[in-house]
Amino acid sequence: MKKIAAIMILLMLLPLVQSYPSIDGTQDEAYGVAIDSKGDVIVVGQHYDGSKFVMRVQKYDGDDGKIKWQTDFDEYATNIGKAVVVDGNDNIYAGGIVGKEIAGIPIPSTDYVIVKYDADGNELIYKTYNNGFADFLMDMTIDDDGYIYATGMTLYIEASANLTNIDFWTIKVDPNNLNKIEEHVFDNSIDAAFGIDARGDAVVVAGTVQSDDKSKYCLIKYDKNLNVKWVKYYDDRASTASDAAILPNGNIVVTGNEYTNNQTMEDFLTILYDSNGNKQWAKKEISGEKDDALTVCADPDGNIVVAGYRTENLHKKWYIIKYNGNGNIKWELPENIEGEIKRIAIDSDGSIVAAGYKVQGGGEAFCIRKYSANGDFIWEASAESPQEPVYVDFTWIPSQPTRVDYVHFIDKSTGDIISWHWDFGDGTTSNEQNPVHQYTNLGTYTVTLTITTSSGEKSLSKEITVINSIPYADFTYQPLTPLEGQEIIFDALASYDSDGSIVNYTWNFGDGSTAYGKVVTHIYDTNGTYKVTLTIKDNDGGMKSVYKYLTINPPGSNIPPVPKFTYHPTNPQPGEEITFNASESYDEDGFIQLYKWDFGDGTYEERTIPVAVHEYAEAGEYTVTLQVMDNNGSINTYSLNIKVGGGNPQLIITLGVSNIAPIKEGTERVVPIEVYCYNFTATNVTIVVVDDANLTITPYSPPITLKPGEQKKILIKIKAPKLGENLTAGTKTIKVKAVCNEGVESNIEEIEVVIHKAGKIPSFTFIAFLAAFVLALIYTTRNRKK
Repeated sequence: MKKIAAIMILLMLLPLVQSYPSIDGTQDEAYGVAIDSKGDVIVVGQHYDGSKFVMRVQKYDGDDGKIKWQTDFDEYATNIGKAVVVDGNDNIYAGGIVGKEIAGIPIPSTDYVIVKYDADGNELIYKTYNNGFADFLMDMTIDDDGYIYATGMTLYIEASANLTNIDFWTIKVDPNNLNKIEEHVFDNSIDAAFGIDARGDAVVVAGTVQSDDKSKYCLIKYDKNLNVKWVKYYDDRASTASDAAILPNGNIVVTGNEYTNNQTMEDFLTILYDSNGNKQWAKKEISGEKDDALTVCADPDGNIVVAGYRTENLHKKWYIIKYNGNGNIKWELPENIEGEIKRIAIDSDGSIVAAGYKVQGGGEAFCIRKYSANGDFIWEASAESPQEPVYVDFTWIPSQPTRVDYVHFIDKSTGDIISWHWDFGDGTTSNEQNPVHQYTNLGTYTVTLTITTSSGEKSLSKEITVINSIPYADFTYQPLTPLEGQEIIFDALASYDSDGSIVNYTWNFGDGSTAYGKVVTHIYDTNGTYKVTLTIKDNDGGMKSVYKYLTINPPGSNIPPVPKFTYHPTNPQPGEEITFNASESYDEDGFIQLYKWDFGDGTYEERTIPVAVHEYAEAGEYTVTLQVMDNNGSINTYSLNIKVGGGNPQLIITLGVSNIAPIKEGTERVVPIEVYCYNFTATNVTIVVVDDANLTITPYSPPITLKPGEQKKILIKIKAPKLGENLTAGTKTIKVKAVCNEGVESNIEEIEVVIHKAGKIPSFTFIAFLAAFVLALIYTTRNRKK
């Protein structure tokens, strides 16, 4: 029978690999639910975003069911949330199934995944776990020490006669780094684990095994290191177990369904065992149709709550039943909600939260409802306009300010923020969202941003260091065509210190002579070219040097040429072409026949024309020297210092969302770009495309005007044309920048976009894969022994 089931699985998988069915409506289902220390409800499940399934995690207010935040995990081609637990610090661990793709094509293999979030929904870390060809995480629990346990099934595909084997796979995980520290593979025959619970020193796993040509309940009890204590089976009829729970007294309850009436009916089946595995009682709930108990929990008083669905006229309807510890029914609740309850959680008051889905508008939607311990309805969750998780963060420009800089603090926090409070660490504060501040003293300051939300305050502190503004050094000399023996005046008037004063000027004339002072004179006794260096020092100890080459000609009848040049752009960036123009150079008694350039980066060039083009690989300050020679062989030299890059950008752009949902061919998405203006007013700011990656990118909002320190959004529309020779499925990187009428350009922002083929839903393959596996298990029971 094992080989028959394996062949059945492979036959059912074949068409799924070849084609992908379309989905009408939504397919959103909640699979896991947990309650934190404040009574708030955390739900995990699957959400179809139009191109693939993502793991959706939501947090609801436990008092009224209103959503607090929502976040999606979409790291892979397939992301299905199946279970969730909460630790003592209200950190959240969402577990599920992920599958990868290659060039937009899904590969039929899956792994366990666990994602850790803080209480506000900020992702902290995630990790995947691989054991077989396909691994399906189905449930999770957490012990009293905070360790995480996950169970499910692992499927092996081998080249031997046994093409397929499926086993329970249970792992124990360190909550700090999500590393796997223990594991156990239970191999009976074809085995599938669906539920897990932990209490005290015990961990229990419930599932279904194929044994003696019949599917049957299987309950395994472990210690906390996943050493097997005992295994129990239910042998009366073919059955499948969905979940298990440990009662406060150590007894263990397992629930699922039993097949009756020659496989045409299914009934709720709930069994209680004592801590040693002795069966205490078994309860069946029979309706005459196909019913399935999918989840079970124990309340603080030792009562047992079972939930799932009952079938009425081929429609699945929500159903909950509550037993006392002796198996007597306390109440039952058949709800007129078409769908399934996937999991329940019970709070310290005994209130029950049920999570699953309901049929709505031709599709499936999350459905989360809370009931009292007596089964009275309290609320149904509302997920309208979910807030982003509360997250506090900020940055500033310039990153290393001086006392002359205005520091622009930029809030990057998310959530339902009511107010902002900034403490700049120097005794001043602000309540603006994006304040501007100037520091008057050098030093390191602790800046604290506190945001207030509907759930309270959250703060973040960062250190900012205010540094000395290095003085600017420059000088001129007269005459411009000096001769040997002639007095030359060197003037450092152009030098300055923006946040203090210059206290020392030191000159090195390149011939072994030095001088001190703002204005000095010097005479060269020998003709030639000399490197003149000026070093200045400010009142804070900051020093700066500048050098220029000076050519001394011998006296005579020929007048030396006069070199001059300009360059454009005046604020060049690394890798940008700079045009140097020496057209203003002249020779009074002849003409210039050679231009020699020293670009200060080890590059030299000779030309007979006055224009040269050069680009610098790295940011920095460079001394560019031009030496000209006239028709009589006389030379002269002129130097300028230029700054390449290194300045504070005046327009800064970032992607206005944390990620972009995948785009199917032939469809489009609107994406926000955040534009920040620094230190000037920018008009007619627009987004231009640097690299479109063969996508169609157009403006979606009109140009904007930005004042200094202002930040706004510009919308662009990204459209994916039909896939073909110029565009293939997969991840594409587009590049954009902001420009304005003032000629300032922003940084280039890279945006990753995933393109999928229309009509193909990679993640649906894996859902169908799991369904095929379950069908194969059911198939084997048709020939079970009576």
